[in-house]
Amino acid sequence: MSVIMVHGGVETSTAPPYIKVLRESALAGLNALSSGHLKAAEEAVRVLENSPLFNAGYGSVLNLDGQVEMDASVMDGETGRFGAVAAVRDVSNPVSVACRVLEETPHVLLAGDGAIKFARSRGFPPANCVTPEMMEMWRKAVSLAGRGEAAGVNLFTGMPEERGQACDTVGCVVSHRGRLAAASSTGGSFLKLPGRVGDTPVIGGGIFASRRCAVVCTGLGEAFIETLTAKYVDSLIAHGRHPQEAAEKAMVRLAGSRRAPGGIIVADSRGRWGSAYNTRTFPVALVVDGKLVEDFTPRKIQGWKSSLPKGPTP
Repeated sequence: MSVIMVHGGVETSTAPPYIKVLRESALAGLNALSSGHLKAAEEAVRVLENSPLFNAGYGSVLNLDGQVEMDASVMDGETGRFGAVAAVRDVSNPVSVACRVLEETPHVLLAGDGAIKFARSRGFPPANCVTPEMMEMWRKAVSLAGRGEAAGVNLFTGMPEERGQACDTVGCVVSHRGRLAAASSTGGSFLKLPGRVGDTPVIGGGIFASRRCAVVCTGLGEAFIETLTAKYVDSLIAHGRHPQEAAEKAMVRLAGSRRAPGGIIVADSRGRWGSAYNTRTFPVALVVDGKLVEDFTPRKIQGWKSSLPKGPTP
């Protein structure tokens, strides 16, 4: 039994172009399974980083200074090894840099200039990750804030709320022959303070993998860190919960304790999977035993309203 599940972030559009790329991502993971479960997770996320539609790699949101700072991580449930980068700039595929941290260093997390220097030493060339659309959104937001007006954009992405094309962290979980892996990547939140790091590179917060399951989270990163939501999902499965039940319970817990928006995907060593969210949309693509499950939809948790903090003012 093999399971590959990828998500495009909370509040992401479910329009055909987005779903198409998500499915391409899941199938890229499938094609890489022969190289291992961790490689499959990496390759799936790379597809999303290379697309301007998602807030990861090329297409990432801009921080308060108009720069792209990205976080990414990978975890191998088989070995318990973890690799991550935080506040890294000017690389196309931060998830691959995170993999090199895991595979080629004794460390688990490299940040800022050190992460960039490491990426260059491993052959990652300089890359511009700012799309023209994101730069335009940033300029508009700064201009409006300068006049004391609300930007009217999504906290995570800088996109106009009414367009319904917001996107956040992307991620993938893989279960293959009982071996598990998780990978995640993000540009963070729109107009974040320079140096801000979310839950993506925080083990147990936004990502976790063990010999039981692989978990990836997305949403308001600070809330996932403070509640160690990814590790909580793992603990539920350790006590016999089905991945779907674990994902739902974790979302209810997050909403109750932090009133925070988010989504979760999880797969376990038995080839079971689960996904839950509490926002307007949360597109997920699923491949099971080599076949795309075209009618899969994650479970929406109803009956609550998030309380999002306001982003920094330029």
